Amino acid sequence: MVEEAIVDDQAADEATDEGTDETTDQAERGHLPAVAGGARRLREALRQGGEGFPAALREADDGLLLSALDGGMPADRATRVVVELVRRAPERGPELADAVCEKVLLARLYLETPEQSGHDDRLRVRNALMLYEGLVRPCAQRGGTPELLACVMPALWAARGGAGREVVRRIVDSRQPTGFGERAWKELFTSAAEECREREAAAEAVARRGARRWWPLRRPYRGEDGGRIDLQPGQLWVSVLLGLISVALVLIVVLAAR
Repeated sequence: MVEEAIVDDQAADEATDEGTDETTDQAERGHLPAVAGGARRLREALRQGGEGFPAALREADDGLLLSALDGGMPADRATRVVVELVRRAPERGPELADAVCEKVLLARLYLETPEQSGHDDRLRVRNALMLYEGLVRPCAQRGGTPELLACVMPALWAARGGAGREVVRRIVDSRQPTGFGERAWKELFTSAAEECREREAAAEAVARRGARRWWPLRRPYRGEDGGRIDLQPGQLWVSVLLGLISVALVLIVVLAAR
């Protein structure tokens, strides 16, 4: 498993950190030959970038690359790590490929990392798609990780202020089978449907509050047939005015008769 590889790297770190002064000087200058590169120096080079970064990519195993993504790094550097992970996909056996896929899914395709900013969202979406296309889809097509996909897809749909939704859309829009499986599709649709219901209910509540606040006051009265008639404010004032005119005419007639 990937976690076991990380533990092995830490053990190897203790054994390789006792190298000669010459190899230590090389590491400090950013040159990391395979015979002298300890796990700690590789991890540090992945974290800091610089001249040692390309060599660290070549020397680091899958566990170190994934742990570097876990720790967070700028999106452009993360892209290079993702490319390296995907490049190695044909070299992995089924067991290791499934372990890497599981780790990537648990991390939600590394769409959300400790170090991120709004301007690199497009790169992170692209990285997530590369991880899915290169590592997750092949594993899913072999029938692996159906339970994880059923959990991750709805979570990804709601993640990162819309970026996760963009990843799901692009996976679905691709010409290849998604690999989601029936369970993941069901969970994803249920999540999206529940979100739609919540939005519709919120919109209806806002509309009802607005209607109660702004709807003009109406005074109902009953017509000759006993039916209820609602008069609008304009109609009410016209009725009052006509009533006053009628009273004035009656008074005029009465006074004239005297």
